[in-house]
Amino acid sequence: MKTLFHLFPVFLAAGAFAQDGAQKPDATAPVDLPPVVVRDNRARLASDTRFQPAAAQKARAQDGAALLEGTPGVAIVRNGPQTGIVQMRGLGGDRVKIAVDGMTVTPACPNHMDPPLHYAAPASIETLSIMAGVTPVSQGGDSIAGTLLAQPRALTFAPAGQTLFGGELGAQYRGSNDGYGFNGAAHAADERVGADYQGSWQTADDLRFPGGRVRDTGYTSQQHAVRTGLRSDGGLLTLDLGLTSTRDSGTPALPMDMIEDDSKRLGLAYQGTGPAVDLDARLYLHTIDHLMDNHSLRPLPPTMMSMSSPAESDDTGLELGLSMPRDGDTLRFGGGFHHNEFDAYQRNDMTGKTQDTLNDASRLRAGAYLEWQGAWTPRWTSLLGVRNDTVRSDASDIESSFPMSAADRARFNALDHEETDSNWDASAALRFTPDAASRYELAVARKNRAPALLERYLWTPLSASAGMADGRTYLGNPDLDSETSHQISATAGWTGEGWELSLTPFYNRVDDYILGSPSDRLDANGKPVLQFENIDRADLYGIDAATTVDLTDHLALRAVLSQVRGTNEDTGDDLYRIAPLRGMLALDHEARGFQNSAEWVVADRQDRVAEVNGETPTAGYGLLHLRSAYTFADGLLVGVALENVFDKRYADHLGGVNRVMQSDVPVGGRIPGAGRFLSVSVNCPF
Repeated sequence: MKTLFHLFPVFLAAGAFAQDGAQKPDATAPVDLPPVVVRDNRARLASDTRFQPAAAQKARAQDGAALLEGTPGVAIVRNGPQTGIVQMRGLGGDRVKIAVDGMTVTPACPNHMDPPLHYAAPASIETLSIMAGVTPVSQGGDSIAGTLLAQPRALTFAPAGQTLFGGELGAQYRGSNDGYGFNGAAHAADERVGADYQGSWQTADDLRFPGGRVRDTGYTSQQHAVRTGLRSDGGLLTLDLGLTSTRDSGTPALPMDMIEDDSKRLGLAYQGTGPAVDLDARLYLHTIDHLMDNHSLRPLPPTMMSMSSPAESDDTGLELGLSMPRDGDTLRFGGGFHHNEFDAYQRNDMTGKTQDTLNDASRLRAGAYLEWQGAWTPRWTSLLGVRNDTVRSDASDIESSFPMSAADRARFNALDHEETDSNWDASAALRFTPDAASRYELAVARKNRAPALLERYLWTPLSASAGMADGRTYLGNPDLDSETSHQISATAGWTGEGWELSLTPFYNRVDDYILGSPSDRLDANGKPVLQFENIDRADLYGIDAATTVDLTDHLALRAVLSQVRGTNEDTGDDLYRIAPLRGMLALDHEARGFQNSAEWVVADRQDRVAEVNGETPTAGYGLLHLRSAYTFADGLLVGVALENVFDKRYADHLGGVNRVMQSDVPVGGRIPGAGRFLSVSVNCPF
């Protein structure tokens, strides 16, 4: 598959030359662009959230996951500044389905230093769609937490007989880590053919907090993407190519840091609208080359060996969906596959000896779904769906190992590694809309997730845990069963003159929940090795709420509240790394080109912690942020923000525990959040 990327520079140059000769229209003349030729027939529930991040919000974000902060039902697990792992209603990592421009991206790091949104630069994201909990089968599959779609800006086309050329340039500064960056975009098009480019670059030093700096939290990253499209009367065909590159990105909550991480992608998509059927198809390739070590960015303890760990993750996928809208009803059906090839090994940099972490591992998911959205009456509608996902996992024998792991190697190689899981999902939602001011929806689902490669094939105890970052040693289990989730949620929404309110209580029972359970083996610190096991049952329940109130024509109040509790029903222990009760209250002002906001973010104390993981409680906190942006008549946008106004020292419960010596945070101490800092951004269209 990598040979396809040998032509990448040629395609990149072709995308750039496609913009030559484009004429920028008269800026004083209004341009009436033709309507979009494809329909958005995506199934949605009342609890779904869909929004477009503002330019100033993108400028403040260090990675794509940061754009989700303050979204109901969503929390971000961080082991470093570029490692935003999405958690939905207490479930995160591989349990969340994330599509970055239609692609399923499998992290190359066994500790998820590079989660999927690492490959979506904030500047490149136009729309975020969040489906927490119960998810339509057309948007789910092989996941039990929910679905997140991160989409780029749609291609722009010119009216008949004209050509367009335009774009924007941006710059940002972030005082919390002396970080700065630049981003740019350009597009060119006529009536039928369009092309665009989007790129960004950012760098940062170690994070400042009230008390010093958090060592090993700097980074440098860049992203570039080129896309071309051909529009017909009934559809749009697009070809896209992209790359990301990250260097020296610290992860103080993990035993190693991300030294190099390079990805390339190639995609082909078609969206078509016909008289009876709408078609949405996407074929993609995505490759990652990843390198981490324990000595380039952090001091090495005298008793520890200098180690590095290269890894590769290659994804190939196809998604095909057809929609048949008719008389208020819509029938959807489709399917696709996702294939991941994964290799990782450890290297003793002092002796040159190596040991496989996973050798030639692969995971193939093939799925299909059928979904019907019906309108029974003007007030009653329903959404029903069923899907099947068959997941085949395999791994080759371990070829290299350190002497101490010889017995584990022999034991693993004697096993049959191929496993197949066939899972059936179903979802149903019933919505009642008695009037224009209220809506009520009841949704239920049965969802499944097959075990990840790491959970199944980690053949010897290692500190690789898909980002758990609990300091424990883990061991895989080839005999794992799929997780099965039974969910129910109820959403009530009310809208009045100048206000709206939405409440969603939920309950999720997960049978055969996979977590690390103490084994009879001990690690180097004398603690039990945690082997991935299926427990009988885990329960998660809580509520999400959001409201906005217009106080005047220019002043509005906005609030969000999220609460989730997760328990291991087998032992009575709490689940690990669950976000506490948290909320946000903001006062927004908009007038005469100004957009101002005073935002109060609060989090409760989290003392419901996982004993088996050695998790410690964290204190609650409240933070005040002041933000302002002004848009000039020519479109120039200048944003200024003062974050953590009162210089509060705090630690997010999902922020992890420090493992780096010679930092102003002690080893084993909670990694604090940023102190008071100023950020400035400029965005200029052309």
